[in-house]
Parts: sequence; C-alpha cells; structure tokens
Amino acid sequence: MNSRRAIILIVAIALGIIATVGLLSYIGNVESAANEGEQVAEVWVVNQPIPKGTSAERVIAEGFISVQELPVSLRPSTAITDPQTELAGLVAITDLPPNAALVAGNFVSPAVVATGITDRLEEKGMVTVTFNVDNTRGAAYLMEPGDFVNVLRRYAIEEVNPATEGEEAAPDILVTEQGTDREGVLLFDFDTRYVYQKAEILAIDKTLPADLGDTTTAEGEEAAAGPANAGLITLAVPPEVAQYLLSIGTSDLYLSLVPPSYQPEAIEALDLGESVLPGEDDTRLTPYGPDAEPVE
Repeated sequence: MNSRRAIILIVAIALGIIATVGLLSYIGNVESAANEGEQVAEVWVVNQPIPKGTSAERVIAEGFISVQELPVSLRPSTAITDPQTELAGLVAITDLPPNAALVAGNFVSPAVVATGITDRLEEKGMVTVTFNVDNTRGAAYLMEPGDFVNVLRRYAIEEVNPATEGEEAAPDILVTEQGTDREGVLLFDFDTRYVYQKAEILAIDKTLPADLGDTTTAEGEEAAAGPANAGLITLAVPPEVAQYLLSIGTSDLYLSLVPPSYQPEAIEALDLGESVLPGEDDTRLTPYGPDAEPVE
C-alpha cells in the first residue's frame, strides 16, 4: 500500500507543471505566409471537451481527439505520438478544452484522480513543495498530514563590533556602582523570520491525509506503521511561496504547529537591538492572564 501511495504522491507533485503544459492551446489551421516552407509534424489535438476522469479508451474510440499537422516550432516537446500505447489504462486528469494539444500528463492513472490530491491543489490554486526537517525543526515529528504549520527561517547573526587586532574585546556586561549596564549587549545569536503562515501539510513521507489516501487494511493485516521518513514534509502552498521556500533554502526552516482555528496575521521581524526579553515585560510575561482558565 505504501508503494502505491509513493507512486501517487510522486506523480501528483509533478502534475502542476505537466498539466499546465498540457493545456496549451494549439490551433490546427496555421497557414500564414510566415509558415510557408516550414516543416510540419503530426500532433494529436482535442476535438471536443473531454471531461475529467474520461478514459483514454473512450476518448480514442469516440473520436474526441484527432491528428492535425502543425509547424514543428509549435509542436510541444511532450506531445503524445501514440495514444493507443501511451494512454492505455489512463484517464483525463482535468477537463481538457478543444484545440488543446495532447501531451504527457493530460492522462494519469485512475488512482491519482481518486485520491483527490489534484482536486485539492487545483481548487485552491496550490502547488507542492517538499523538504526534509529533523525532529527539532519539525515540531518533534508530532505533525500529521492535514495539520497546519507556520514556516520560519533562522539566520545566524555574525559577531558585531569585534575587537580590533591587539585590543581586548569589551565585556558584554558592565557592572558599575549605579548597577548593571546592559546597554549595547546583543541578546540574539539568530534572526528568525516568518516565511509563511498556516501552510497545510499535504503529506509526510508517502503518508497522505485519511481523506486522500486509502487507510483501510485487508482482513488479517496489521495497520500500516507510521511514515518511514517522518521528516520528509510536503506542503501545499501558492506557487510564489514554493519559489520563496526553495530560494531562501530549506536547511534552516522550522515548522511550528498551529490549530485549524489559527488566524494568520503579519508578524514583524524582531528588533535585534531590543534589550528587554518577554519575561521581563509585564505585558508579555505569559499568554495566561490572572483570569485565565487553568490548564488541565
């Protein structure tokens, strides 16, 4: 079962790119003078709307697609050349409009469509991004598929105002007759920033949420164990957020679990010159005020 889910997840991660290419519209009647003498190639093109889930066998048998000639420059590099062979046993991953060139990725295994992965991504305009976290950066692996997390990135702060050659470094804390002077003391070794908030965990390793994957077991079988790699996280995020995550680097990303009711709001970067910690500030001592309910 885990092997089947592995295939489903791998295919689903590629769908955003492949399906987008597959929906490029190519008009067959390209007869302008600019194309005279240009070499042409055969391309399978959609004749009439193909509903999501339609089997390739029906598409071929009922003439939903036909061969047209296009200039070689307009032929997709992933164009289907032999539907009978390349699409055998597959179904349309999404609604395919007329005049769309048929390419790899337009048809997938029925198991992929059945999981609902593509529906969930498509309806919210999301894509997937996958990376590894250790148990410290990954909330002690307490996360489950379907949970929500805030994503933070930690940056090391290089030493500020180091002693010049031949001089002793100034002490961090100056004690005087008037008391302890902490002015100028740097409290922070790291600068931690919020990258994104309330991202949904689509999968952990190859484990999907219960409503996307088949969690049943055959009679007599033991229930599937937890994910083999609990630190391999796949998030569903907007395309530009995936770009940010991969551009700033995933080696120092931290995931912070949040409840489904969490309401994201912009959180400013820390003032690294601050000299008062929350525990020293009456307004930030604790999230539990004097009238708070006791924790059970």
